[in-house]
Amino acid sequence: MKTKLKKRTWVYVMRPKDYEIALHGCGHLDPDWSEYKGHLWCPICKVDFIPSHGGLLDGPIGVEVCRMIGIVFDRYNLRTKKIVPFKMPK
Repeated sequence: MKTKLKKRTWVYVMRPKDYEIALHGCGHLDPDWSEYKGHLWCPICKVDFIPSHGGLLDGPIGVEVCRMIGIVFDRYNLRTKKIVPFKMPK
C-alpha cells in the first residue's frame, strides 16, 4: 500500500541548506524544497526524500540569534505567491 503524500502550501524563503537540514545521500549540497510536506527534492537524483534531520528547525530555535546571523523564518505562500513575514508567537 502506497501512502499518498500531502502537497505543501508554503516553503521558507531561505534554502534548506541555510537551515542546515540534512542533505540527500548522494552528497548534493543544495537540495530544493519538495512539493510535498516533510520532503526535500534532490535535483541531481530527481527524487523527493525525507531528510534524516531538520537542522535548525529541530528546535529549540534561538530566533533572535538566528536574525543576528541573517537567518529568517519568513514563508512563501505557494497559493497566493506572497511572502508571509515571521511573527514571534506570544
